[in-house]
Amino acid sequence: MLKEADWSEVVNLTGELVKIPSENPNGSEKAIGEYVFHWLQQQGVTAWKEQVEGDRFNVVARVGNKGYGSTALIWLAHMDTVPVGEGWTEDPFGGRIKAGRLYGRGSADMKGGLAAALVAIRDLALMGQMLKGELILLATVDEEGQEMKGAMTALKNGLVGKDSLLVAIEPSGLKLMPAHKGPNWYKITTRGKMAHAGKPDKGVDAIHAASQIMVSLKELIANLPYRDELLGPTTINLGRINGGLKTNIVPHYCEAEVDMRVTFPMSIEEADSLVDRALEIGLAKVSGAKATWERLGLKRKPLKMPADSPLLLGFQAAVKEVVGDFEIAGFPAYTDAAILAATVGSPHCLTFGPGYLDQAHAVDEYVPVEQLQAAVAVLKAAALQLLG
Repeated sequence: MLKEADWSEVVNLTGELVKIPSENPNGSEKAIGEYVFHWLQQQGVTAWKEQVEGDRFNVVARVGNKGYGSTALIWLAHMDTVPVGEGWTEDPFGGRIKAGRLYGRGSADMKGGLAAALVAIRDLALMGQMLKGELILLATVDEEGQEMKGAMTALKNGLVGKDSLLVAIEPSGLKLMPAHKGPNWYKITTRGKMAHAGKPDKGVDAIHAASQIMVSLKELIANLPYRDELLGPTTINLGRINGGLKTNIVPHYCEAEVDMRVTFPMSIEEADSLVDRALEIGLAKVSGAKATWERLGLKRKPLKMPADSPLLLGFQAAVKEVVGDFEIAGFPAYTDAAILAATVGSPHCLTFGPGYLDQAHAVDEYVPVEQLQAAVAVLKAAALQLLG
């Protein structure tokens, strides 16, 4: 365990970032964006603000030579966090270090990764000509939102291309994660007919219809005949449900929001058809009910890098150099790097960073201090492997 005197710059920087609230959707990334922008300027790194909407902006930093080769290495590190929520025993904005862990909202997801990227790009900038290719750090807003507006703005502005090497510095426990599940969100709405609860046969129960649809959808997913070696099976979660007016009234409407995590070989079109089929099966069991569905947010297809991707090979060599060996795993969530790769058609998209995904969005979130330091070293070594 590290003593206080051994805490490195990246640990202190993570603590400072954690102390700046940047909750999405009930807050703003403005304050942390200003901090990141001015920190880069003070360190002598070329940086600028990229307007997204209102007072929300990405911070973009660049080192190396744009004209050297055609492929840019792009690190993505989002500045927003999910809301704090309740039940914390640690100060969510305290950045306290205890037993080798730094606590606070966003410490793992992903202010630890952002701090590692900031220190690494500063160190690489100081190396000057050792970095021949182009490295971009894209600190985004709204990664936790349905539309990922920061990443999509960077795409619209031409910062990302089909040959880009994209790295989400999200919590991976320092594992290399070259595959992403595709989270797709659906809102399912059922309609029935109100009636007195004393005579329910005179009405049509929309909540009953929604429940039958949900059961059917879960059964369809459970019976899929495949399981990806890195990502596991396609999964489904019923995250929200709302319906009815009063206990003694047959409910005439119900709305349910569903998260389906798509894995290979399923396509988005196949996922949509499963929802269609679930509606058909469920409605057949509740006479008179109707149902529709709509997509919430972006289409997110599953991703997997080829084993010979230069991005993957470069990070394998870097992790071996710093840590001693590397471990490959799948990432069950999605990142702004993934949506960019899927949109532009780049096969090169990797998740690597300090902290554990189990800590993301959790109460008393923390990031291990030693992983912060290792992440800086790996990021620098990988950049030199790929661009040196």
